[in-house]
Amino acid sequence: MRSLSDSKASPFFAHRGALAQERDRLNQHNLEVARLRTMRATADQELATARQTVAQFDVVNRELIEAVAAEVPVVAHNLRVKAAYDGFLPEIQAYLAALPGILLQGLGEEARVLYNAFNRGDSPGDLLHRLWLPVAENGKIEVEFAGEPDVRYDALIVFTEGHIKCLGLAILLAKNIAQGCPVVIFDDVVNAIDDEHRDGIWCTFFEDDNLDGKQVILTSHAEEFLHRIQQELGARRAADIRRYKFLPHDGEHELRVDSDPPAKNYVLLAQQAMADDEKREAHRQARPALESLTDRLWTWQGRRGDGRIDIKLGGPRAPWELNNKCAKLKSAVERIAAQYAGAPEAVAALTRLLGVASGSIEWGYLNSGVHDAQRDHEFDRATVRTVVESVTALDAAIAVLLNR
Repeated sequence: MRSLSDSKASPFFAHRGALAQERDRLNQHNLEVARLRTMRATADQELATARQTVAQFDVVNRELIEAVAAEVPVVAHNLRVKAAYDGFLPEIQAYLAALPGILLQGLGEEARVLYNAFNRGDSPGDLLHRLWLPVAENGKIEVEFAGEPDVRYDALIVFTEGHIKCLGLAILLAKNIAQGCPVVIFDDVVNAIDDEHRDGIWCTFFEDDNLDGKQVILTSHAEEFLHRIQQELGARRAADIRRYKFLPHDGEHELRVDSDPPAKNYVLLAQQAMADDEKREAHRQARPALESLTDRLWTWQGRRGDGRIDIKLGGPRAPWELNNKCAKLKSAVERIAAQYAGAPEAVAALTRLLGVASGSIEWGYLNSGVHDAQRDHEFDRATVRTVVESVTALDAAIAVLLNR
């Protein structure tokens, strides 16, 4: 009985299982339909929003549309500029490639002469025999030394830093001369040029005739260097210098300038003291003036013959006396005075100076210096005037000797 019932129920259960599976499948489809309806609703909403955005685009983006329309002529102009620049670029590149040759054309010989003048204290074999400046970008500066006339060297390899600076200055100054520039500005000469070449450079600037007719503006914080230049220039040229002195601030952090600082030339200072009837001060300034002038006269005389003179000393550690130095220089220059303009005047100035008695108080202080020790006698005004006038005449004569 149980077996018969089970056999009858089996089809029922099988049918029931099939219906359950169909139900599950339909439920799954129902969920999928719901999902698709949701997606469609979302898509319809997004479509409606997009259509609304498209419909309102011109209104919402009116400013951008107007800005784009305004840029149309700008873009067209820029395109014309680009087209022109594309044509101009090769031209400017070719010009730049040839620029070194254009700027340095014809400057080699003038730069060589100036370089040798700057380095007048070097060995003759170290001076330049020839100089080749670059004619193209990244070209070499080649030199040929007087001691090796057939061998070329790369200047930037064989030159010291000081010589490289001298060469650069020589090229710039040669360009200034070639272009006829009325002004030369040399800023901070002490830091720009080393001690070894400074004398040659200032001599080239102020003694040679390369810069005749040009205004020279020289700045430096080296007081001793500027002081020496005023001595070497001579009283007449030193008086023509316009000097400005920049003073340190006193906490106010403002520029302080002394537009008329006192001259440092000893001859000018002696003349001014004599004009003010300051006999002691005039004599004090006359001594270093005479020392400087006789040194320069001695240097000039040595370049034109035997520069040796015999100076007597009072003892093994005694300083030489200016009187003896002046007498020996007078004799040495007098032998060649007829050959050079200015030499007879120098001899005459020394003769007048030596006419003051060698045992006088004035020569005593010229020989040993004007100190603050107690003196029993006053300086004679007429004698001091003779000393100052003789020093002034000697300064003028040396200026003629040096063609200044």
